[in-house]
Amino acid sequence: MRKGKFIRKNENIFGRNSFRKGNFIETMQPSYADVAETLEAHGGMTFADLKYDGYRVQVHKGMKTKIFTRNGNELNYECYPDIMQVVERLPSCVIEAELVGEGPTHKQVFDGVKTRFRRPGIKQKSVDKYLTSGIVEDVPLSLRVFDTLHFAGRWLNRKPLVERRAYTERFDEKGISPAETVRIYTEEELEDLLQQTFARREEGRVCKNPTSAYKPGSRTLDWVKFKRSEPLDLVVVGVYDKDFGLGLPFTSVLCATYNSQTGRYETLGKIGVTRNGFAAEIDAEIREQLTEGRPTNVEFSEKMQGKYLPDRFVNPEASVVLEVKAMNLNYATNWQTCGKEDGKAYSMRIGFMQQLRSDKRPRQATTTQSVETLYRLQEGKK
Repeated sequence: MRKGKFIRKNENIFGRNSFRKGNFIETMQPSYADVAETLEAHGGMTFADLKYDGYRVQVHKGMKTKIFTRNGNELNYECYPDIMQVVERLPSCVIEAELVGEGPTHKQVFDGVKTRFRRPGIKQKSVDKYLTSGIVEDVPLSLRVFDTLHFAGRWLNRKPLVERRAYTERFDEKGISPAETVRIYTEEELEDLLQQTFARREEGRVCKNPTSAYKPGSRTLDWVKFKRSEPLDLVVVGVYDKDFGLGLPFTSVLCATYNSQTGRYETLGKIGVTRNGFAAEIDAEIREQLTEGRPTNVEFSEKMQGKYLPDRFVNPEASVVLEVKAMNLNYATNWQTCGKEDGKAYSMRIGFMQQLRSDKRPRQATTTQSVETLYRLQEGKK
């Protein structure tokens, strides 16, 4: 409903007062590496958590109960009576979990969460209609806990993951359970587990260093993500107005990555948004932010002229994040700026929008550094 106060990685997050206020703790993010690099970084043993396809949430149960999405917004609690009943039974804690639906495939699991999600600012009349529609009973949700930062008056985030996992496993009752994990010791074991995971059409695995602390806001090799097809979370920085007679507000958007080293956004490619009502969905979020002036926090190449130049622009900090799948990544001379060096930059080949990620902030988009790693893995380069 409203944004909680952020506690970033350079702040003290161990005080009792912080917990009582229900402050949102900036989340750790997975990085990318190959199997050998992962096991080496984790000292020869890793926890391979099953990656659930839902909405990541941070639950604070204390004097007040608060549940945040990954972008620091609170849930509309009235729309989640089933989850609130589960959380009210918990001891005082701060946990990281995935909010998931039910179904035999990861798509159906995610679709359940998306169906239940209601944006901040929904009118009470709409809430009442939602609750009387039967959707809560027809599309039940639950929590899969993958980390515990606080438990019964004790901060755990500086403790190694192997100790935090023991607390995580205590969350096991109707509506809440620990995320599935497997202890892996060799490259062969991890390769086999990934093949089994993908064969079951599950989304993937996140390998975690058992000795690592929880580092708010960080993106290191302590957490490494493996997915069958890695989507990119990209920020819209411009739109192309050519209509083609379709009656749409725009037909394509220019997308960018976030460079975590410079704090600026870098263009990766243009994608079409004419299907599934995507253009209208994006337009509803950024219409008031569109301008003819280029945002100063986006790197644009000198080659971005003529048909490549968006008709209107949007400041990425006030924009939206799209989940995009691309055929592959390229690194060559082009009109993009993602990782640009010596005239070459990264770009995506034939990108398709999958969905709008309302649960992510622009600075939680795929980083330029992650694109570099994904390209290296794609090409099989060390």
